[in-house]
Amino acid sequence: MANSAMPAAPSAITPAQQLNERFTRIYAQFQPRITHLVQREVRGGNQHLAEDLTADAFYRAWLDLHKCTATTDGQMYNWLATLARRTVAQHYRWKKNTAETPADLGHWQFSNRAMDADGGYYTPAPTGFRTATLATRPGDSDPDMDEALRRVRKTGGGK
Repeated sequence: MANSAMPAAPSAITPAQQLNERFTRIYAQFQPRITHLVQREVRGGNQHLAEDLTADAFYRAWLDLHKCTATTDGQMYNWLATLARRTVAQHYRWKKNTAETPADLGHWQFSNRAMDADGGYYTPAPTGFRTATLATRPGDSDPDMDEALRRVRKTGGGK
């Protein structure tokens, strides 16, 4: 009776399995150093971003491992460090190009333009955007507040 807990010995290891085992060794050996390198490259010391970018760099390394011709540990570290630096640079390049910018800047001279007396609003652009009036007529304000201001002005603010 065969032991089911122990798998049968493989007859041959496939190239994909060899690549996966090689990547596992590389990741275990170089991950702490590459993480430290990425943490130094990330602006503001954002630990979570550094971890994400390190994972991204190792994902790219896994995808391109079949192209890697490194024969020594130094060459392998340099290859991984280059991938990591490019990953960080690409992150900031994408971030710069996706920054939000206001769609309608308008001109600053129109910010204090008087409202039309007819409808109480104006249309600054053909979009139909309307601005409500704060007062229906010039000089129209809260009578209680006007009285309070008059009293303060007469007494000099003491009473």
